[in-house]
Amino acid sequence: MHLFLGENHAMKIFIVFLSALFLFACTHLIDSKEKPQLYEEKLVGEHSVLADCVIHKLQSDGRSFMRVLQFRNQQYLDVDASEIYAFDARYLTNVIPTYSPTNPDAVLIYGNPHPELMPYADRNKSNGSIYAFALMFNKIDSTTVNATLRGEKYLGDIAWKILQNCVASGAKP
Repeated sequence: MHLFLGENHAMKIFIVFLSALFLFACTHLIDSKEKPQLYEEKLVGEHSVLADCVIHKLQSDGRSFMRVLQFRNQQYLDVDASEIYAFDARYLTNVIPTYSPTNPDAVLIYGNPHPELMPYADRNKSNGSIYAFALMFNKIDSTTVNATLRGEKYLGDIAWKILQNCVASGAKP
């Protein structure tokens, strides 16, 4: 009888452990609105110049997996900041097969490389989790910005390396 109570107790602990593990796994399946932060660094440069350099290099990247990305360059003049969003066009609404990046015969429409000027209060918070990465530049002073990158690790690493190249080349307006 004593042995049976021990087994029952062990079974209860095992069930509680499995339940906790199941709840933990389920909470991580829920896609949050905010992507994880990958990098943050103070860099030499002007936010709009660095954003222009990065966006041009991203759009000229010829690798096939970059073909599915659409880029937006937003400038917030009221807070001296710029932000680049990379959207996976496969998950955007209203993408029809004629324009789908997964269609080899598609007519590709690239986003306007010119920045969208807007107040920070109108920043598009409804992008949710459809963006692959978001690169934010906040002006610290006339020669320095704080760069923050959020998003998916693989594409984020590519964007961060491109940013480092723009800083090293001393991107000019």
